[in-house]
Amino acid sequence: MRSKKSYFPVDTTAPSNLVASIERRVRFEEVDTLRMVWHGRYPSYLEDGRIAFGDKYGLSYQAFIQHQTAAPVVQMHLDYLLPLRFDELFTIEAALHWTDSARLNFSYRLINDEGQTTAKGYTVQLLTDTRGEMLLIVPEWIKEFRDRWQAGEWHR
Repeated sequence: MRSKKSYFPVDTTAPSNLVASIERRVRFEEVDTLRMVWHGRYPSYLEDGRIAFGDKYGLSYQAFIQHQTAAPVVQMHLDYLLPLRFDELFTIEAALHWTDSARLNFSYRLINDEGQTTAKGYTVQLLTDTRGEMLLIVPEWIKEFRDRWQAGEWHR
């Protein structure tokens, strides 16, 4: 379970993953009677990572709304490695993996204040229009984002 294997195929010709992170503290409402984070809370942590990513790289919810594009999650996977406990500080890392398809492939790591990976996972989001119709062609604003990424304008 603790392998370094990537959730997505590695393309050595593609640009490096883009990464954003955010620090959080486990709140009382997020834990069960054992004072460990309840497993159902983890998807919201992944969303916190995606929001931090969007804020850093211009792929915010507001940008999607402005461009009349949606990106619903169609796949999610989580590996729980170590528990997070009440009042513990941890970091959420969200990494976007390169793809030419009309989708967003994110991987995530949750890291406790001792530097240990407590959970990891991934989501796949398909690009759609506002009616939920899957886009077969990547929207121009996402192409521009990818062009900047490929040109090396974004830094880790």
